[in-house]
Formats: sequence, structure tokens, C-alpha cells
Amino acid sequence: MDKRKMAMTWLIAAAAAAWMPLAHGKACTENDAVEADAMVDHLDSWPQINTAFSKYSHCDDGEIAEGYSEAIERLLTDHWKASPELDAQIKLNPSLESFVLRHINSTLDTDDLAKIVTLATKSCPEGMIPLCKALVNAASQAER
Repeated sequence: MDKRKMAMTWLIAAAAAAWMPLAHGKACTENDAVEADAMVDHLDSWPQINTAFSKYSHCDDGEIAEGYSEAIERLLTDHWKASPELDAQIKLNPSLESFVLRHINSTLDTDDLAKIVTLATKSCPEGMIPLCKALVNAASQAER
């Protein structure tokens, strides 16, 4: 590679690195983290999960992320009958689906992961087959 191409490559890489934070949205301020952390303990419905995601997805890290995962796990395993509400929230906010699926991960209890697979396989509500398949896939991947 000649010097000009190398310089251009470095320039493009530097510009991409400089713009990377903007591409991923806003930074999680200390105040945002405190508010997100306080909200995590009260996530007991899919609309609340959607609200937390909409307000604080930029704070999805560490203890807050673990709290999101636990809330999603509890809703799926203990309140499966409310899963049509998850589907409705995803229709309102399609990016919520990837958030939920990302939080079905190896931090969850293996018995709960197996329960998610069973529920999504054997008790999938009508009209939710694509979402149920995605839940099965996420839980199966996390079990490995």
C-alpha cells in the first residue's frame, strides 16, 4: 500500500473512531445511571420494560444490564401469559425485540433458560411464532 492510501486509511479510521459515540447514541450520565438503576427494581410488565429501554438503553451495562436481564427472565418465566403484551410492545417499538433477546443470556439461570425454551415452544400464543422462535434461539444460545 502506498503512503497516500495508508494515510487515507488512517484518516478514515480516525474519523470513524471519533464519530463512533455519536452513532451509538448519547452517553449514560451519572444521573441517567442512577435513574435507570432505580427503575430496574420495578420492571414487572412489558410496558415498563419498553419505557426503561426507551429512556435508558444507553445505560445498558454492568449492574443495570443484569437488572434488565433478570426482569426479562422473570416476566418470561413467571408471567408467560403476558407474552402477547411483549409482542404488542415490540409492534410499538420494534427495536425492543433485540433488547429483550440480548438480555436472554448466560447470566440467567439455566433452569429458567430451559423454561423459556419450553414455554416458547409448547405455549406460543397465536400470531407470535416468529417471536417465540427468536426467544427459543436466544435461550438455547445462552444455555451453551
